[in-house]
Amino acid sequence: MNDRLVIGGPTALKFVLDPHAVWYVRPSDTAARPSLDTLGCRLHAARHHDLERIREACAPYGTVHLYVPKAGARTKHRGFCSHVWRKPVPEGSLLLWEEPDTGLTVHVVAPALALLQTAAMAGEAVLIGAASELMGRYPHDDKGPGQPACSRRSLLAQLDAMPADMPRLKRTQTAVELAFEGSRSALETAAAGMLSLPRDLGGLGLPRPRLNHAVHLPPAQERQLGYTPLTADLAWPQEKVLIEYQGKHHFESRRVAEDDMNRASVLRQLGWWVEQWAKHDLQNLLRLDDGGRRVAERLGRTLPEPDTGFRELQGRLYAGLTGWRDLVP
Repeated sequence: MNDRLVIGGPTALKFVLDPHAVWYVRPSDTAARPSLDTLGCRLHAARHHDLERIREACAPYGTVHLYVPKAGARTKHRGFCSHVWRKPVPEGSLLLWEEPDTGLTVHVVAPALALLQTAAMAGEAVLIGAASELMGRYPHDDKGPGQPACSRRSLLAQLDAMPADMPRLKRTQTAVELAFEGSRSALETAAAGMLSLPRDLGGLGLPRPRLNHAVHLPPAQERQLGYTPLTADLAWPQEKVLIEYQGKHHFESRRVAEDDMNRASVLRQLGWWVEQWAKHDLQNLLRLDDGGRRVAERLGRTLPEPDTGFRELQGRLYAGLTGWRDLVP
């Protein structure tokens, strides 16, 4: 039984992003399958003790989204949310998760299929947030930026290889194209998204910034700062516009605060327009309006006045980009 259940959707995404769990994930069946049925998934509800083992092992990842080949295989077991997946299982979509302490072995779908499955239960903001984390370098500990789970190119290649009639394929491809590659935090993603995603999603529609752009310093400024290149959070290099996102740790260390001031001073000497934003500059939509207008002016753009409908879109977008893990039950 152990390799006959398939975990998908947001559970699979959270699992693949866990740097500790990923040690126990390896490629599984690489061949395409016409359905989960032909994979050998059980055609009736799994036994209680089997589901309990999976539920306990998946406790850190929230609700377990279990994909089954037909309605009769769904379960009402606590902690599970069952979904029927009658479509094909494309080549390379399956990973095998082995839990050494329990001997548990179960299939987990790869990121592209997990995003497709998530699209059935979540909107564009959540998909963009999830795809950005998959392609991002969010830190998982105190050792600095992590490694991306996959690249935009690999995600799109997996999606392009899927059958054209796969449900929600176009939506998922669009979300991956709109997502931000190389971001180092959810709030850095949110800053880029709130400024540059299309207005019909809640963004301000400004040109997309480059994330973690390397600014190489001349010798005099390198001596002043003590290092080069300088990595800028959000940059529009042609216009020499730059936003530094300041997380919590920037306000808890005098050394970090001094480095922030020195960085801004060096950049301004080189002709860059610099702003430093914090979390409240994104959460407070009035502050976001003010900051967005200043950036737009520097980029030679004009922003329309927001209405009530746009405010709702902005709130939904911020929630999706920063808290996609919590938005899907």
